[in-house]
Amino acid sequence: MALPTRQQIVEKPVRIVRMIVAAMLMRLTVDTSARMFYPFLPEISRGLGISLAQGGLLMSLRSSMIFLSPLFGAYTDRRGARNLLAVALLVQAGGLVWLSTASGFATAVPPMMMLGLASAAFIPNMQAAISEQVPFDRRGRVLGIIEFSWAITGLIILPIVGVVMTVQGWQAPLRVVAICSLAAAPLAFLLPSQRRPLALLQTGMRRSAAIVLRTTSARGGIIVNGLMFVAAETFFVTYGAWMEQSFGMRPDQVGRIAATLGVAELIASTTSSLFIDRIGKRRGVGIGLVGMAVFMALLPLAGSILPLAVAAMFLFTIAFEFSIVSNIGLMSEQVPSMRGTVLSLSAMAAGLVRAGSATAGAALFEWRGITAAAAFGVAGAALAAFVLFRWVNERGDMPPVVEEAHV
Repeated sequence: MALPTRQQIVEKPVRIVRMIVAAMLMRLTVDTSARMFYPFLPEISRGLGISLAQGGLLMSLRSSMIFLSPLFGAYTDRRGARNLLAVALLVQAGGLVWLSTASGFATAVPPMMMLGLASAAFIPNMQAAISEQVPFDRRGRVLGIIEFSWAITGLIILPIVGVVMTVQGWQAPLRVVAICSLAAAPLAFLLPSQRRPLALLQTGMRRSAAIVLRTTSARGGIIVNGLMFVAAETFFVTYGAWMEQSFGMRPDQVGRIAATLGVAELIASTTSSLFIDRIGKRRGVGIGLVGMAVFMALLPLAGSILPLAVAAMFLFTIAFEFSIVSNIGLMSEQVPSMRGTVLSLSAMAAGLVRAGSATAGAALFEWRGITAAAAFGVAGAALAAFVLFRWVNERGDMPPVVEEAHV
């Protein structure tokens, strides 16, 4: 077997760094588009002329578009992800511009669904493309580094969004992010092309999904990924309203709270990227889920004491981010020959749960405040931990039908 040349040895880390930088820049626009609605949902709802509960319903409609994610995953398994990622960013730009001109619930529905469609096409397939290029024993680190974009959004971008929204109105940040999305679309073509033709399996979306769902560990991991978002979505959709209602905060002040949570996300992403490959991805997800249940249970105990409330939110955010970053690597190896399908089904489960949890969380908050919302979230995190330790394996189980497809 021929040894790699010096040029090939040098080119490989350069290619990995280029891939990470391009992925992070694209993710910044996608994460900002997704995250700005959570802390500023009261302000955006008022701008649209709708109630907070209707705003939560819009979030649910956006999340429900993840139902189409397996279709995009099957495409990635056959053709690669680059064209799909570029188109997703263009759709996101159009949705943001359209939403910035909306007034009332009905006119906000189509652009919110466009944003959900873009997210469904982009995030799991970008993760599949990255996973295909990085060995499993280093994948947690690379995926964790890319997930820094989520933390950077909270730490730096959301505070800026809060200031811009306070000074220029709720539409201005949407239009700025739309421009950034257009600029980021060409970066998709800096990602490496798919390394091997996984689609030689000759399976369509339904058969690919059936093969994945027949695998016990993969099926359990998909359920876990959905259940963890019961707690996460309930928290993120209500904390801005909680800060406003209990502590009288303006959007720019909520943005500073978001920056504090961004520090927590950066800590969690850094910790996961450094240690998750050593401690095990399954164990890391479990640690995060238990922490989510514990710290969400502490939220109602904070009462009207702001430092205690922020501390509980900070710890919950660390636990969630550590869990979700660790879970990407775990899911990427459940059925390696169908990564796009596995990660898309996992994203679909999360999206469907988020759709229900956004509406339920907002409604529970309006009914009984943070106590009812927190109880709902704790139940979801605890159930996710049970499923993880009962049915999910570190590297999954290869179903016999997949092995036959390679013969």
